[in-house]
Amino acid sequence: MPMIRSEVFEAVRGTFEEMAFLDVAEGFAPEGESAPNDGPVLALSYTTPKPGSFSVCLPKALKFQVAEAIYGEDESALSAGQLDDSLLELMNVLAGRLLAHRFGKEGTYKMGLPTIFFDPPDVVASWSRQEFPFHVDQWSFILVWSEEAS
Repeated sequence: MPMIRSEVFEAVRGTFEEMAFLDVAEGFAPEGESAPNDGPVLALSYTTPKPGSFSVCLPKALKFQVAEAIYGEDESALSAGQLDDSLLELMNVLAGRLLAHRFGKEGTYKMGLPTIFFDPPDVVASWSRQEFPFHVDQWSFILVWSEEAS
C-alpha cells in the first residue's frame, strides 16, 4: 500500500482542523510513547476500488473536544448520541479524504458506514497495514490503515 505519509497527514490535519478546530501534529505527544487506549476506536471499511479499512484510536479527551467543536456546546450539555454522531461524521469525512488521496479524486468508492468500537477491529492477516501516529497537545492518537495486498 504505497501511501505517502505527507498525504495522510494532510488529510488528518485538514479534517481535524476544519471540523474540530484542533491543530494536529505528526508523531506521538512529547510525554507519551504510544497512543492511549482509553477512548473509542472509530472504524470504516471500504470495498471499492479494493478492500481496505481505517481505524482511529482516539483518547476520550479528544472525543469530547471534537463533539464540543462540532455542536458548539459544552460536553456536559451533549447527549451520548451527539457525542457518537460527531465522531462518526469526522470519520466519514476523513475516510473520504484519505481515499481521494489514495485513489484519486475522480475515483468511485464504496464505503461502509463508520462505526465506533471499544477495541480495535481484527486485522485481516493477508492485508498490508500501516500505522500513522499523531497528537494534539499532550494527547496521542493513531490511524491504522489496512488494505488488501496487491
